[in-house]
Amino acid sequence: MKQTNSIGLYLSNASNKNYILEQLMKNSFLREYIDLSSLQGVLHSTITINRLVEEELRHDRVVIKTDENSSLGSMSSGQQKKALLNYLFTQTPQYIVLDDVYSNIDKATQESITFSLGELAESTLLIQLFFRKRDILPCIAKVLSIDENNLIVNEQDAESFRIMEPSQEKIKHQFRIPKEYDESHIDINPLVQLNNVSVSYIGKPVLNKVCWTIQKGEFWQLVGPNGSGKSTMLSVIIGDNPRGYGQDMILFGKRKGSGESIWDIKRQIGYFTPSMIQQFTRDDTVENMIVSGLVDSVGLYNKPTDIQLNIARKWIEMLGTSYHNKSFQRLSIGEQRMVMVARAMVKHPPLLILDEPTIELDDENSRLFIDMVNAIAAEKKIAIVYVSHRDEPDLKPDKVFELITSAEGYTGVVRK
Repeated sequence: MKQTNSIGLYLSNASNKNYILEQLMKNSFLREYIDLSSLQGVLHSTITINRLVEEELRHDRVVIKTDENSSLGSMSSGQQKKALLNYLFTQTPQYIVLDDVYSNIDKATQESITFSLGELAESTLLIQLFFRKRDILPCIAKVLSIDENNLIVNEQDAESFRIMEPSQEKIKHQFRIPKEYDESHIDINPLVQLNNVSVSYIGKPVLNKVCWTIQKGEFWQLVGPNGSGKSTMLSVIIGDNPRGYGQDMILFGKRKGSGESIWDIKRQIGYFTPSMIQQFTRDDTVENMIVSGLVDSVGLYNKPTDIQLNIARKWIEMLGTSYHNKSFQRLSIGEQRMVMVARAMVKHPPLLILDEPTIELDDENSRLFIDMVNAIAAEKKIAIVYVSHRDEPDLKPDKVFELITSAEGYTGVVRK
């Protein structure tokens, strides 16, 4: 039987996505539209991935593996999402809940997933949760918009939804990056030099003779297919990966392994990737979260000074009044992303690394993020490395560093 009633749920960052997912899987969210109680359903989400990876670690039981990777835990985030979807297809479910299906997925895989889901929608109900208007699947027939109270506030057919221009896309935020903090960072150029850097895991080559130079004030986008080693390369630069030792690398004027500490490197870098949020479990205020970026700590364990709090409040003013006097843990997922980006930038580091920072940002907050990064880039004082599979039309890096396949792992080329 042809399936023509696949539903899209258009969320804002004020919505509680995890709550909505939980209610969906209990058949408690869309009862007015469809009864799921008699149907077998599955959830495509990082929630499912995390549960399966935990099962691998605790019980040594591998449910999902591929020809390239022996377990879900050994895959990149994009590979995990692709492998999970393929696995769920084999379960022949009657409905699939798709949680932000395009996040962390490279362009080729996005096209493949779009095609596969289009075919699947002919026989299987799809329920897609998405934050960005342009992420709606072509096979979605009806869109329900969800407000900050997790209530359905608008219903329309997908065709009408697609041609309706979100009002927030017209807003351009004028940012003045706070200048109150003036740490004396190293003044040297270039900031980073990778010379024929190669990395392997258990005999499997990942990076092969990568050469990359990052100069002061440059704005780079780092791209490459899922599993190409983008996260590995970043971890080598940041100092979190022991495979960086013995490599021909110069970081902020010092050759790798010449006696520098990991904190000497981290002090020069502002870094954010969404998975970092899992490390912050204390019920800190937004002010304290931003102050922790000044001291490179996970959470804040000493009372902040008046100067530090004043700096944090300037950044909160830039983000918006909705962040004032709030607990970080009680913010929406998207709001937490914005605070973490501000935390990465608060010390005005020579190098700012943003690894898939727009995941789960809605149209309004992604616009806010783009304008904020453009404001930083315009000053030409901080080098930016932006990692994303998503092309943001209004975000224009100076150069692109692309990881491409070679005979032994992935190597890099510069695109302009």
